[in-house]
Amino acid sequence: MHIAVIPAREGSKGLPFKNRMFFDMTADFIDTEAWFQQVIVSTDDDVIIEKATDRGYSVHHRTKDLSGDAVSIKSVFIAIINDLKISADAFLWLFYLPNLYKDPLDFRKARDIMDKGEIVSLCGLVPAKTHPFNCYRYDGKTGELEQYVKNDVYRRQDLPDAWMLHHYVCCFRAKELNNLNNELVNNETYPFFIDRKTSDNLIEVDTPEDYERWKSLSKEEK
Repeated sequence: MHIAVIPAREGSKGLPFKNRMFFDMTADFIDTEAWFQQVIVSTDDDVIIEKATDRGYSVHHRTKDLSGDAVSIKSVFIAIINDLKISADAFLWLFYLPNLYKDPLDFRKARDIMDKGEIVSLCGLVPAKTHPFNCYRYDGKTGELEQYVKNDVYRRQDLPDAWMLHHYVCCFRAKELNNLNNELVNNETYPFFIDRKTSDNLIEVDTPEDYERWKSLSKEEK
């Protein structure tokens, strides 16, 4: 069973009520993919509850202690699984509302990978914008620079591949959750590599400036 999960708390500092603004875009996408047998919306927002109910979605009423901006998404999924008695073998798909871009072919490809039964968690990876070998931290007390990753590589072409985690596509079996970290991955998570063209469309809209960038990009795509 494939279950789409939309976390949609009311609070948002960067772009107030952004989840209300973007809910229908993600919901419309999910509704076109008939292989999702259930949609769960975890929220503390009465407006989102009404939107979800109108679409026939299951509503997980998020408690106050799970509605803060410091709460991990893993904690939210633990509550969903326990409160709604989700089957251990169910596939849970994370849909962050600020991730507005979605290519259905990517999600169908990921579904086919999960349906083979050998993979219990999958997450997207995008090319790193800044290579970790080139990153330093500065100790203000000692005045020293320290590499985050010790290396002496000086030619760009010698740098090993570097990828960043991205929840554009993210799925796992419910029974695997306890083995995942707070980002919903572990060393055995299947890497779903996202090409540069797609990653350039992945703007996480958390501020008015992000939203303007997204609108500008959407116009260019058309």
